[in-house]
Amino acid sequence: MNDARSRSPHPESAGLGPRRRGVRSVDRALDVLSAFSAAHPRFQLSELAEAAGLPKSSTHRMAVTLVERGFLRQEPDGSYALGNRLLELGSLVSATTALAHLTQGITEELARSTGETVLVAEIDWRDRSLLITAKREAFSSPDALSPIGQRSMLANGCISCAILSGLPPEEAREIVPKLRLAQRTPGSITDPAALLREIETSRLRGYALEAEAFIAGVTGVAVPVMVAGRPAGAVAVCGPTSRMPRRRLEALAPHIQQLLVRAAAVPPAVPPRAAI
Repeated sequence: MNDARSRSPHPESAGLGPRRRGVRSVDRALDVLSAFSAAHPRFQLSELAEAAGLPKSSTHRMAVTLVERGFLRQEPDGSYALGNRLLELGSLVSATTALAHLTQGITEELARSTGETVLVAEIDWRDRSLLITAKREAFSSPDALSPIGQRSMLANGCISCAILSGLPPEEAREIVPKLRLAQRTPGSITDPAALLREIETSRLRGYALEAEAFIAGVTGVAVPVMVAGRPAGAVAVCGPTSRMPRRRLEALAPHIQQLLVRAAAVPPAVPPRAAI
């Protein structure tokens, strides 16, 4: 992920005119909120202004309003952190998507039946980023596994490979050369041609396997979640290599697929109407 502190000055503050169409105050408030990340969960005011690319006075006014509305909180040392109101809204987002409908019962069932950690990731095709929207941890889950809310870029690993396998081959061939394929472990696939071969294999069998390719000592299996004929994300079961040999991963894949087929047959619940 990009470091928020390395952002260039806000275009408006640099005299370059509006960055994009819309309401300037809303735009700036979103710049303040977007400055926070897993790498930078707290900021002093001057740091927040720099990260958001805004004048300190404007940042202070935005921060005061956001604290009053619960979107930010101010710690005893004066630093700012994200507020609980975002948790409430985030849970609404994650509960109302098509991906959530298809996976809401699957995570619990898989975690209970496998004893391993289950992850659900949603793909944002605008910037090819992955967001962990659900996680059910095993009792002895590796600490390195992604937490809910973590965003990363589409790359190597079984989740990315499963999602890419749901695309038409020509689209995958166009996207893969543009990905940053980091050497996370000795088993990471860093050659685009090799990743394309793995994606094709995953497409033919309907799931992707991973053997210590993303995190050392961790293996997993992931199945793409299709919405309207296009991959919206993936469900993955991950665990220590010692408990997850290849034969077990291959046995888990059809179980995940069956659960997704069953979930797709259930119509989504109709949300209650707000009282007038």
